[in-house]
Amino acid sequence: MKTLQEKIKKSQKAIKKAYQQFPREKIVIAWTGGKDSTVLLHLVRSIFNSVVPFPVMFNDSTMEFEEIYEFIKELTKKWGLNLIVVPHSKGELEKFNKTKNVERKKELSRLMKINAINAFLKKNHIYAFMAGIRWDEHPARSKETYLSKRKDHMRIHPILHFTEADIWTYIKTYKVPYVKLYDKGYRSLGEKPFTKKAKKGEGERSGREYDKEHMMQKLRSLGYW
Repeated sequence: MKTLQEKIKKSQKAIKKAYQQFPREKIVIAWTGGKDSTVLLHLVRSIFNSVVPFPVMFNDSTMEFEEIYEFIKELTKKWGLNLIVVPHSKGELEKFNKTKNVERKKELSRLMKINAINAFLKKNHIYAFMAGIRWDEHPARSKETYLSKRKDHMRIHPILHFTEADIWTYIKTYKVPYVKLYDKGYRSLGEKPFTKKAKKGEGERSGREYDKEHMMQKLRSLGYW
């Protein structure tokens, strides 16, 4: 079993490879404000003298926890991030807000997030999209690769080999800021209306909406990370 230091070096190697392979302005880091993507940002800063040389994308559903918005605002300022807030389509948001059926609202919320990602990548001609996903967090991600070719860009996944426990060890060891919702029983954070505290004795993402988790593979094929 690899030590945390060995895992860190492996992640740093993947980040450096991306930096050498693609123009820095054409690499974007996906940041949700959650623990994994924040650790990814910290790893990037550990390589580049406490600077993130790439644009950072926040996909704003308008439905995130208030604590997430505040955390993103504070850390963007503290770390000097080049933050790009990607809004969802006004038309799609209006359709979502007018919809009364709960299941349909869930479906629309997923599609809005995916459409926003894809539109942003296409509009800005992004070559590489870096995300903080891990092998152990969901079966649909368990066979993902560090470099994953998509139709019009490359996905880069530097922390695939980290476990949930590794993430928290890293956060505590390097004093990485994190959203305090995790201290209140949440283990994985999505949109506020569709996220609950983790169920005792169940998996990390047990507080996320069941049907989204069930169809994760399909969502990822459409562009979700």
